[in-house]
Amino acid sequence: MALTATAQHDEQVTVEGKYRPKVNKVDKLLLNPETPQPSYAFPNSEVNPKEANQKFALDLEKIAPTAFAAKNDKLVTPTENFLMAGIGTRLSPLFLYKHNSMLTKTLGLGVGVKHNSSWFNIKDYAPSGYMNNAFEVNLTTSKFDGFQVDGGVYYKNDMCHYYGVNLAETPLTDAEIEQYCPRQTYNTIGAHLDVVSTTTRVGELSHSGGIDYQYTFDKFGAKEHFVGLDYGLGYTQNWWGDKSHPQKVGLDLGFQYDNFSPDEALENRGYFKVNPYFEMKDEFYRLHMGVKLDAATRVLPEDSFLGVRPDVSGSLFVLNKKLEFYAGLSGGRKLLIFSEIIEENPFFFYDVLPNHSFGAFRTQNVKFGFEGGVRTNIAEIVDLHLGVRYRHTDNDLFYMLNYEFFDNKVIANKFDLVYDETKTVSVLADARVKLRNSLTADLGFAYNNCKPTTEEYAWYRPTTEAKLKLTYALNDQLSFNSTFLYQGGRYALIQDDFDSNWMGWGHEKLKDVFDLSLGADYKVNDQITAFALLDNVAHQKYQLYYNYPVTGIQFFAGVKLRF
Repeated sequence: MALTATAQHDEQVTVEGKYRPKVNKVDKLLLNPETPQPSYAFPNSEVNPKEANQKFALDLEKIAPTAFAAKNDKLVTPTENFLMAGIGTRLSPLFLYKHNSMLTKTLGLGVGVKHNSSWFNIKDYAPSGYMNNAFEVNLTTSKFDGFQVDGGVYYKNDMCHYYGVNLAETPLTDAEIEQYCPRQTYNTIGAHLDVVSTTTRVGELSHSGGIDYQYTFDKFGAKEHFVGLDYGLGYTQNWWGDKSHPQKVGLDLGFQYDNFSPDEALENRGYFKVNPYFEMKDEFYRLHMGVKLDAATRVLPEDSFLGVRPDVSGSLFVLNKKLEFYAGLSGGRKLLIFSEIIEENPFFFYDVLPNHSFGAFRTQNVKFGFEGGVRTNIAEIVDLHLGVRYRHTDNDLFYMLNYEFFDNKVIANKFDLVYDETKTVSVLADARVKLRNSLTADLGFAYNNCKPTTEEYAWYRPTTEAKLKLTYALNDQLSFNSTFLYQGGRYALIQDDFDSNWMGWGHEKLKDVFDLSLGADYKVNDQITAFALLDNVAHQKYQLYYNYPVTGIQFFAGVKLRF
């Protein structure tokens, strides 16, 4: 049965085989060795702070798989809708609508609409305003000549204000703010189509493929076209051992093309991947052995062309499969593209020519990567994951401030890119504890030791990250939740001497992130739930990027409707 999830915050749904929804590790760390996997994927244990362009975090409830009552493949009435609407301080509206239904017995429809913004400008710190809009439509079918087909289109519109100046130190009039601190708007139009073979029988070929297209442009003339193609071929056979655990050989192919044109400049880049592999598994182990050959076209002469990296991973299951040890070697290239960079840092502004040593988009290259760890759910109330990672990366990306002078006033409200070779060791931990079906605690922790080769610090990268989320159901109607975020050990590259012709670069340690949010939900009936959220309770104006502190304490309230 199809389930399409759209316009979501902090939630993911993975479809495996014939439409079996699986909750992501953010909600529960699952250990399920029996689930067939085309390739091994390491768990993602990164702890992320709030988005720079979204100053609140609301946990949205998931929509259950939609039921249908159609006969003879007739159209049916949509059976599941979710609407969330609220308002916050500074008259900040929030709106989210999600629809999931079965149009026919085999055709599923998903629709999502999102809007949030700040109506009142914030003049004591930046950004002074923001707005995020998104729209998405997905169609999924399970019966298409032995394939599962999923396709959709989407549109995103994001606005942020290039403020980035402390008005107490550098006073600006409203006219000067509009002139020197312009508003930036990003628009993205995209589409995707994925096809996966539904056959699972031994001795048959399985196919999968996908195409993604994305067009992104901003207010100041930067434009990017991105195309991604993937194809996978697999063959499963019982060459030896238990017939219930066949072996598999496969080949994954990939191609990406990126065309970026800021003003008069133009960048064309391509990426190619060939990844043959072999897989085998039994009751107590899973093994994936392969090699990745990849190549990328050059942007700068020092970018390398061809690379061969290991693609090896495995798991060992003990104690009746309740304890898993995993390890693996990896590596490979990744195109650093405009649309992903502005998602991470919406204050980035491309105004450096591509032939400079910084500013141009490069190809990130993980020369060597190792990951290992343990996952367990030995105790019925605790799921635990401990891991360690090592990455040796060329062209690792960092952000640096771009300074400008206007009428003897220094304004630093834009960011450029700088690259360096890095070696990073990370220690990760995730845990989920559930008591009496009423109290749940989710904890994430990461310690990162990143050593750049040239740069003094790994700019804006935290050394320590942590997230704790508590949910408590007092009764069937009233529930409470609390989220705590922490980041420490972050440094910013700044210019601290403006009388030496731009030669006085220094650093500043940013204030640690301490962010506490408190929320409550009151269920009026099965269709209506009222919610309230007090965000950043301690009114901390920490800076995600230099000169861009987040908003202080905020209050949101509204309703959630199901119909």
